Amino acid sequence: MIDSLQSNQNPDGGWPYKPSGTSWTEPTVFALLAGYASGDNTGRAQGLDWLRKLQRPDGGFAPKPGVEQSTWVTALAALLPPADLGAQAHSGAVRWLLGLTPVNSSYLFRLQSWLKGTTAAEANEGWPWLPGTAAWATPTAIATLALAKEQRRNPNAEIQKRILSARQFLLAHRCQDGGWNHGSMKALGIVAPSYPETTGTALLAFGGKVPGVDAASIGPSVARAEAWWTECPSSEAASWLMLGLRAIGHAKPAAPEALKPRTIQDAALRIIASSGDRGTEIFLA
Repeated sequence: MIDSLQSNQNPDGGWPYKPSGTSWTEPTVFALLAGYASGDNTGRAQGLDWLRKLQRPDGGFAPKPGVEQSTWVTALAALLPPADLGAQAHSGAVRWLLGLTPVNSSYLFRLQSWLKGTTAAEANEGWPWLPGTAAWATPTAIATLALAKEQRRNPNAEIQKRILSARQFLLAHRCQDGGWNHGSMKALGIVAPSYPETTGTALLAFGGKVPGVDAASIGPSVARAEAWWTECPSSEAASWLMLGLRAIGHAKPAAPEALKPRTIQDAALRIIASSGDRGTEIFLA
């Protein structure tokens, strides 16, 4: 499968979501992570060079060339080894993540919500897809993983506080069934179900030793992830569930062969998820 990633790298050094497409930050980072996970460095230098050009003056990363705004993909870039991405580029990404707070957790928004008698404000800080918007489950989980890696390298009280806040945000935004969807427990008054992909991703953010979060608190999430595994609908879902369940001690065998990757990112995820069976945990290292 690594051969497929190599053959689909664009001449500019990045990777597209689908063959012959334009390069984007998200599939490029996943392809690079798959290379680290598998021990293959083919195209790595070109991919990193392409990615560095997407860093904005504020330290964040744009989702593709031509976009002038930093977005959640900054967390993906921060998952890469600082020595390879570049120490300055990495520290800029970490600073951007620490400086980004969702609009509904700001002091002003919480005060306004209190005065209006509404409950839209958040006490815990997750991460939004875009600056100036509300937090959601997936960008919160990915940013948590990136900062947790940084915390293991360089312990810092500010980083640790933000990680704990983000994990509490995730716990507060679980669906009634114990898993996660985009981050809303209800939609138009109707109880919302979880998604397998998001459930696995969020569970991964609780991997390793998690101060302030006991095993019992994520028990319902583990149960939902186990249930999703028995009815796994896609290669992407299988990969995230494998990663999330293994991170909290519930390792699963290889993804069902019948579930074929549909995108380049799916293929990269499959490589990353499978590498854990060989002791390589790229998200938790």
